[in-house]
Amino acid sequence: MGTEQAGAGPEHAGRGPGAAGRGAEAGLEREPQLEGSERQPQLEGAEPQSQPGAAEPQPRPHPEPEPGPKPDGTERQPPTNTTKPRPEPDGSQPQPETTDPQRTGRPTSAPPPTRPLPTALLTCAMAFSMLQLFLLGALGPRLVDELDISPTVLGLTTTIGFGTAAVLSPAGGRIVDRVGPRRALAALLLLSAVALALIGAAPGAGFLLAAVALGGLPQALANPATNKAILASVEPARRGAVTGMKQSGVQLGAFAAGLPLAALAGWLGWRGAVWTAAGAAVVTAAWALRTLPQDAPARTGAPPASLVPRGTIAWLAGFSLLLGCGIASVNTYLALYGAHRLDLGPGAAGALVAVLGVSGVVGRVAWSKAATPGRAEWLPGLLAAGAVGAALLLAGAAALAVLVWPGAVAVGVFAVSANAVSMVLVMQRAAPGRAGQDSALVSAGFFAGFALGPPLFGLLASAGHYGWGWTLVTAEFAAAGAVALTWAVRERGRGA
Repeated sequence: MGTEQAGAGPEHAGRGPGAAGRGAEAGLEREPQLEGSERQPQLEGAEPQSQPGAAEPQPRPHPEPEPGPKPDGTERQPPTNTTKPRPEPDGSQPQPETTDPQRTGRPTSAPPPTRPLPTALLTCAMAFSMLQLFLLGALGPRLVDELDISPTVLGLTTTIGFGTAAVLSPAGGRIVDRVGPRRALAALLLLSAVALALIGAAPGAGFLLAAVALGGLPQALANPATNKAILASVEPARRGAVTGMKQSGVQLGAFAAGLPLAALAGWLGWRGAVWTAAGAAVVTAAWALRTLPQDAPARTGAPPASLVPRGTIAWLAGFSLLLGCGIASVNTYLALYGAHRLDLGPGAAGALVAVLGVSGVVGRVAWSKAATPGRAEWLPGLLAAGAVGAALLLAGAAALAVLVWPGAVAVGVFAVSANAVSMVLVMQRAAPGRAGQDSALVSAGFFAGFALGPPLFGLLASAGHYGWGWTLVTAEFAAAGAVALTWAVRERGRGA
């Protein structure tokens, strides 16, 4: 060190042009060396050369040569050098300083996902996607009398609605991946409004069934669009809880159809109640456009995604098919079972469905929040096992009627909640850019189960064989559990 500093004096005194040249070279070398502090000691001898040699451009990135005329001050330069990257006039590599202090606390990414407003919006979107079918059930007696349709035709509305949603779901998922969640949610809500308006204007059975078929498209868009919105605007730690809340929107739709809209039908008529729901869907669409972040430009050149589920998505679709068969049978025939076989009054029979809905909301929120990676893989099988117990309670109610109430609660806590957990798994396992498509394929399985389950149960119920009907539901839940547990074991083995 001493010889290097001694040699620096003659260079300043006797070799002016050379010093200027070397000062320029040292200035050129100094910029790459300052990004890593390891090479800075090599520049300690060259920095005094740059001060007298008209090195005005260099003090801009390195203001420290001003206090550096001291030859002893070379050892103080490393602390000053650590502050040099802060100004970073180059702008080429601002990451060490501009990103680390700002991202450690996540001030920019945290606020949008933690706001409750988008969660409420997604919950409403799920409610409107299914509202038409709940309204048809709640207003069924009025429709049968005024439109002169048979109960069989009214029952066909469920099959047509869910069947259309199952067929259109793969295409709906591809649309969501292409246009983005904001546009898809707005389209979902507007299509729901149109379908509800047409149902309210239906003059007969044919028009009514066509309107219900149109309402299958919002169902096909619902899970892909809401799941994509969650992935885009909710931080990973909260996605499970938000997913459970938005999935509970289905039960919110049942509540809205069964209480406020049914009561409104007594005042405005069933058509007025349905049109009121259509207007509320339009208002919610405007809310979505104002609240959700802008979508990226629509993708036009992307290759078409496969419509055949594979891997994890295939397992979840099969699980959802069997699960949907059992849930739809319980939803459709629980109240009728209570009234015809358990001698419950109309109010008590309707309360069974309300109890199932409320317990489903609680279960979906709680189990979705618990569905963290490493644990979520086991939950569908365990929840399906709980659903088997729920079906056995419903069957046992034929001998002891009071068992129907814990049976209804258990169906909501276990069976209904399992669908929300499967949506959490889709978001955790979806391939990049395919969250909408993968959500749609799993939803297609669930909707197909809803279309297939009630007719099979109905054949047994029509013959008075409710016991065999609950045995069928028990078998469907057990098969769903076997599929889910087999997949979870395979996943564990693959991970090991």
